[in-house]
Amino acid sequence: MTEQALVSVVVPVYNMEAYLAKCIDSLLNQTYRKIEIILVNDGSKDQSLEICQQYAKADQRVKVINKKNGGLSDTRNVGIRQANGQYLMFVDSDDYVTEDFCEVAVTNIEKYSADICCTGYFGVENGDVTKETAGFKEGLISKEQAMQLTIEDSHAWDKIYRSTLFAQLEYPVGKVYEDTYLTYQLFEKAEKIAYVPKATYYYVNRETSIVSEMSPKNIADQFDSSNEQYKFFQAKYPAVAAGMAEFMLVRALRYCTYCPKNYNRALYEQAYQIIKTSPVDPATLDRRYQVTMKLFRFSAPLALAIFKLRKLTNR
Repeated sequence: MTEQALVSVVVPVYNMEAYLAKCIDSLLNQTYRKIEIILVNDGSKDQSLEICQQYAKADQRVKVINKKNGGLSDTRNVGIRQANGQYLMFVDSDDYVTEDFCEVAVTNIEKYSADICCTGYFGVENGDVTKETAGFKEGLISKEQAMQLTIEDSHAWDKIYRSTLFAQLEYPVGKVYEDTYLTYQLFEKAEKIAYVPKATYYYVNRETSIVSEMSPKNIADQFDSSNEQYKFFQAKYPAVAAGMAEFMLVRALRYCTYCPKNYNRALYEQAYQIIKTSPVDPATLDRRYQVTMKLFRFSAPLALAIFKLRKLTNR
């Protein structure tokens, strides 16, 4: 009988005492037993570290790393460096998984001799659960299909990776939307990518999550990460880039609307160029974006003045 491969599951932890037990319990209850659960505490100020340590005492598969606060990317990178498994998986500490989360992933990455296997997932919002899939059948997918998948799903957590893919790649420290910066690079490095529509991950959408905040920092990182991805597709996968045009137009409109021009002039100019040159028919956009696009194309200074006035009057 072939020996099972070790799976390292990296769980970044920051002030998640209310959610942590459900997350860890779902991992300890896996049908695939040969796992190590790496809990990386990112300087939590609540009882998260104590909860992690209690689980480590009770089950030898649980490893706890305590570090100074450095953000999600830094926390994931630390976990990756401490991982011993042939395969890597990620779980956010406010989410949870089905009992066959690891088994489905390992079975299919090995079945198709792939470097990455992607799965479906469940979205959870206010108690409502919806299943999200990419629409692909089970099996190997092409690089173009994989890159297309990353436009809407760059999540680290609904995938299993061969650990060797991370040898010279890491999540960008200090950035929000860190998955978008890195996932397409991992896909490019992979020789084979498989997809399984079965959903095994529960993504809990919280209003207080980092990415839900409409701050200039978040909007800038959102646009910058997608723009880097877009430029890469334009150079290597033009058909995928063409299909990403409307997505990028919306990202550009959001950037120019929410970020002051002097916040990052280089990013503003890139976003404005996308707005001016986009081949997308404005009539296909959501009504609010139609108005914004027309304003910017008519006069960027006028558009910025109107949005500035709107922000002042809405205070």
